Amino acid sequence: MVRRLLPGVYEGWIVVAGGGVMILAIGSIFFWGMGAIFNEMIAEFGWTVAATAMAFSLRTEVSGVAAPVIGAIMDRIGVQRVMLVGVVLTALGFGYISIVDTLWEFYAGMVLAAIGTSACGYPACFAAVATWFNRRRSSAMAIITVGGGIGGASTLVVGQLVEEFGWRLALRLLAVFILFAGLAIAANVRSRPANHPQPMDGVASESVTVRAAGDMWGVPIREALLSRPFIMMSLGLIALSFATNAVVVHQIPYFERDLDTSKALAATGVAVFSFVSIAGRLGIGVLADRYSKRSMLALTGVLTVVGGTILAFASTATMAMVGILVIAPAFGGLIPVRPAILADYFGTRHFGTINGVATLVTTTGGAAGPWVVGWMVDVSGSYMQGWLVCVVMAAVAIPLLLLSSPPTALIERYRPTVSEPSSPSLATH
Repeated sequence: MVRRLLPGVYEGWIVVAGGGVMILAIGSIFFWGMGAIFNEMIAEFGWTVAATAMAFSLRTEVSGVAAPVIGAIMDRIGVQRVMLVGVVLTALGFGYISIVDTLWEFYAGMVLAAIGTSACGYPACFAAVATWFNRRRSSAMAIITVGGGIGGASTLVVGQLVEEFGWRLALRLLAVFILFAGLAIAANVRSRPANHPQPMDGVASESVTVRAAGDMWGVPIREALLSRPFIMMSLGLIALSFATNAVVVHQIPYFERDLDTSKALAATGVAVFSFVSIAGRLGIGVLADRYSKRSMLALTGVLTVVGGTILAFASTATMAMVGILVIAPAFGGLIPVRPAILADYFGTRHFGTINGVATLVTTTGGAAGPWVVGWMVDVSGSYMQGWLVCVVMAAVAIPLLLLSSPPTALIERYRPTVSEPSSPSLATH
């Protein structure tokens, strides 16, 4: 265990590092890299764009459906055990996809891998990190997501593997990598134990009272889920995820089909998107610890509207790349701020379950986006109309997110009074 080798380092940062590497591995292969086999499967099996995109929508929706169940299990037995099982399921899913011959088998493989990544990817890592940080929560979650941004660059590696060995053997090699690397990483990611000797946030001046409050408080699940802030935020995130996930899934097909670029250039666009998203993850994540988190979420909606409009009317790869550069920080900033605001609003005692439900409702939009855009491509022959629909959805999200003000009454009722300065993340909402 790394924590035994580095006893002087705050374990929360070790958890952040381990979670970041896990997200890097899972994101680069399953989230970003699968786009490299999109057109290969269409060419081999003759599937439509919409039918193929449905597998990616299933990937998103199944992750969402599994999240509440996996979150509840994590709340009971801890993150680490769940992550170990998730790694195995993810590897099995990739292995199965590598042998498929029918569309339904492809869907089944994506479902299996999606369940696995839900258990060892973002939901699990966020659940662990939320228990180790209070004042620095958004910043810690932003750092953990950097691996996801860097992972987009690995699309170039995945694309090279597909061109060199074919998509089937490439997936088998990736499955082996996920299994062995994932198990080693998961061994270093856990929830904060009760009465842990290190102070919350790794700040020596934190009192025992503050540390206990950070560990233990939480709004009951039913009250949290029925609260106005949770409902408004969920509706906004459904609309925003519709737009951002459609861009992520269709980037490579869009560049190849509408702009007639090579696969290498299309994959480079994904790499640029992922790297620029790091600025959003870190920049918006750090700002969210100082300013209103809901305002930061609304900002991601504004950027998506602007970037989506540019994509809709782009006539060259250069112009389209500008749209990608605008949307990328919005996509990146959304990832750490959403779970951080949930932990701020509702505490960490039931975070796994509450974040799981939030993931489920959010992925409704994330799953619909790629399919709707793919269907519109089949009907119209281009991506223009699909991108305009994404712009409308992102615009709808902005006022909904701004209306998700903090549940002050619930916080006062369930959070113990502690001897600490007001948290900037709550005081400025």
